[in-house]
Amino acid sequence: MRLGASTTIGQYVLATVLAAFHKKFSDIQIKLITDNTEHIENALKDNDIDLGIIEGRSKNTSIKYSEFIKDEIVLVSSVNNQFARKEIIQPNDLKNISLLMREPGSGTLEVIIHALKKAGLTLRDLKIEMQLAGTESIKSYLSHSNCMAFLSIHSILNQLKKNEFRIIDIKGMNIERYFYSIQLHGQLETLPELFMKFARNHNFR
Repeated sequence: MRLGASTTIGQYVLATVLAAFHKKFSDIQIKLITDNTEHIENALKDNDIDLGIIEGRSKNTSIKYSEFIKDEIVLVSSVNNQFARKEIIQPNDLKNISLLMREPGSGTLEVIIHALKKAGLTLRDLKIEMQLAGTESIKSYLSHSNCMAFLSIHSILNQLKKNEFRIIDIKGMNIERYFYSIQLHGQLETLPELFMKFARNHNFR
């Protein structure tokens, strides 16, 4: 089975699922590719993959979107960030914070843009220091700077346990979303259905 996953999901969610799935179904071979959400959707439309798992959903009418698991995007800084003294900030405070953002085409970025709009903000209102392709790049940059970034809670669990990162709450701004599995409408394949049934029953704690 050819599986495509957006970057955050591929790096922080699927590894344990794939290991457990292989243990139970060792005769099924899975090839995984990771890229941003836009590219995974395109790979599905081009028949380069049989199943995709992505962050958020677009309005592509040829694709069937099914909820997988819930995610939360949080504002994060290094514990050594000298400007991150407050545990909670106002949405307008974001205008004065140096931020790292994901690259265009990222599902995470699209969700953030939508949440900012609800708070009366746009990307142009923010001090974006840099856009980086990938969560690991952002996490590494955060560790060596006074920037902050919006990241999936799934991607920072280890750093929170080690007290390397901290979460800054934004009053009235909760950024929740679902990860979605995607297939083309009318696509009737048993392996993707088997895998997603297994994945939805997986314990992610």
